[in-house]
Amino acid sequence: MPAALRAGALAAVGTWSVVVLPALIGWVAAPESSVGWFSAVSLASAIWFLGHGQSVGTGTVAISVTPLLLLLVFVYMATRWVRRLAATERLRVGTADWSRVAQWGVVPGFLVGYGLVSAVLALFTLGGPATPGVAAVIGSLLVPLSALGFVLLRPEDDTAPAFVRTWFRRGPTWLPTVWRTGWRGAGALLAVGFVVVLLRLVVSWSAVADVQDQYGANFGALVVIGLAQLALLGNTATWALSFLAGPGFQVALGSTITPAAAHPGLLPLVPVLGALPQAADYPAMAYAVLLVPVLLGAWLGRRVDAELEFFGNVRARLAATATAALLAVVVVVALSALGNGAVGVDRLSAVGVPLWSFAAALTAEVVAGALLFAGAAVLLERRRDRADESTTEAAVTDED
Repeated sequence: MPAALRAGALAAVGTWSVVVLPALIGWVAAPESSVGWFSAVSLASAIWFLGHGQSVGTGTVAISVTPLLLLLVFVYMATRWVRRLAATERLRVGTADWSRVAQWGVVPGFLVGYGLVSAVLALFTLGGPATPGVAAVIGSLLVPLSALGFVLLRPEDDTAPAFVRTWFRRGPTWLPTVWRTGWRGAGALLAVGFVVVLLRLVVSWSAVADVQDQYGANFGALVVIGLAQLALLGNTATWALSFLAGPGFQVALGSTITPAAAHPGLLPLVPVLGALPQAADYPAMAYAVLLVPVLLGAWLGRRVDAELEFFGNVRARLAATATAALLAVVVVVALSALGNGAVGVDRLSAVGVPLWSFAAALTAEVVAGALLFAGAAVLLERRRDRADESTTEAAVTDED
């Protein structure tokens, strides 16, 4: 327990340093600022909670959009601490006691250590420009819980605790493999969204640079602004994925960008938003982008088919394929829900994707693509088996 408490606390401090150091650099680089250094620390602490999926606000203005790339950085750092803690404790207590120590020592200790530092950081935000909600300390445990899940929920890993393998054994035999494949499918979906965003940034770089030039900021301030936009690239990846799925997204109330048309409306002065398309109506052929999630689903079905052998059990094959596709969609939709929210009042009170329609469309497309591949593979195998039987029967007839 002491080792887990210490690891959780250090992981929280490590993630906090990711935001507090740029905030202090920005404060130093802005000599015209009239506030003290603790205001920069307070603001960084509020951003730390925002990166943990919590909302912050001041007065009537609330910000609830989670910078998804910052969240993933936090989870990655916490995962490194959990992996080191798990390896050390497993060697210390041995294989026989590892499951008990993981369940009753590593998991609660890491969460409590992280939560204690989170409570201290919540105090840092008091009196600052933005403060988190009442339940932000509990909500910030999303990051250590995710890190613990990434390290411990590995049913095919011999080093995973016994209680994890017991959980998965209660389900179908194909569940451990599908669990891994589904997470890889979620990564592939988000990677496609990132590629679309990067291509759009390259094509529209001059418009982005023009917006950036309007700030007239010095080099240090530009670095901080650039880092803030980088943290939001994960959100734009979910926007791009929702565009490919069909429902599209909005950057303000009343705006919409879908495969049918783009009507962005009046946008806030954020350089990366310069990459958004201008107002236009698109031809019906633009709906061809809906094939992208279907093709990703087919790729996911191929991965399941390559990693598992079902020995002619078509029902198990289709169930495993659909489960992998659903898991990938659930992960992406959950991240999209965290990335949705408000960045102000009035028109900026709803930014992101239409969650329910996005979830329905992406589920239908990815699952359909995966099942189409599985169904086609089953039909091809049966046709091949019939051809082999016919060849065998013909050979026997010739011998007779």
